[in-house]
Amino acid sequence: MLVNSYTNDGLWNLEKPVMPQRSRLFPLEPIGIGTIYVESLSGYVARLAEYHSTTTEQLILSKILPLMERRMSQTSPTDIINNFFGIHYSLAAANEIKGIFATTLIQVLEELTLRQDLTNLSPLKWASLTFESSFLRLYQAWCPLCYGSWRTQNRIIYNPLLWLVNTIKFCPHHEHQTLIEHCLHCNQQFPTLTRCSRPGYCSSCHLWLGDFGINQNLDEQVVTENSENSWQYLLMGDVSSHRRDKLTWQCMWFDDVEDLVANEPSQFLPPKNQTLDDF
Repeated sequence: MLVNSYTNDGLWNLEKPVMPQRSRLFPLEPIGIGTIYVESLSGYVARLAEYHSTTTEQLILSKILPLMERRMSQTSPTDIINNFFGIHYSLAAANEIKGIFATTLIQVLEELTLRQDLTNLSPLKWASLTFESSFLRLYQAWCPLCYGSWRTQNRIIYNPLLWLVNTIKFCPHHEHQTLIEHCLHCNQQFPTLTRCSRPGYCSSCHLWLGDFGINQNLDEQVVTENSENSWQYLLMGDVSSHRRDKLTWQCMWFDDVEDLVANEPSQFLPPKNQTLDDF
């Protein structure tokens, strides 16, 4: 019996198809790249854990730590864990980005997510030269009004790196709102990355940190309508050059800060949360 050897049909192509490389973690896109509102590295790790419906501790121990150990063979696993969760070893204490630990963490995250832009979470320069006098907070700071408005508008809750800079005291969008460092529920401070970090929630009592009113404990002589400490007047409208220069000075550790400030939109907002209806 003769067999038809017709092979022009693509269904008969026996070549093994080329499969794209699969990432071990979801390639979560960082927020605010190219702006002074870029996401912090610690906040990205917390948001990545939340996206996988797990805790930061479980994500780090199961996925990140094994690769960190391989790349930092001379550092014990205990010291690596302390770099994540110990307050004196925290990402902020190590100036968030430029140290060997944070650089290695970025490399590991890029390997796990297959993203090539996570180095953009490091807009700080000369950080290694200022290790003894860190310009970043050891504890997380936040604007409750930003958290509240983002949730009301169904936007992604995240932690900008800007909130961790010591010289920044006020929110850029809410002119009289200081950045808060103590939970208004339990009065506790917490590091920038904890074993159960979740942007917008206290790591101690796990309650929501947004929607509180403007801080009423501000010194009225310091905070006025024309307060030079308020970013709102530095970023919006007709502002004087010395005020814009002050914002540049406050963010002096950001690479290309002059261009970032000059091109900054008056109202930066994180992207909206996606639902099944969006696909």
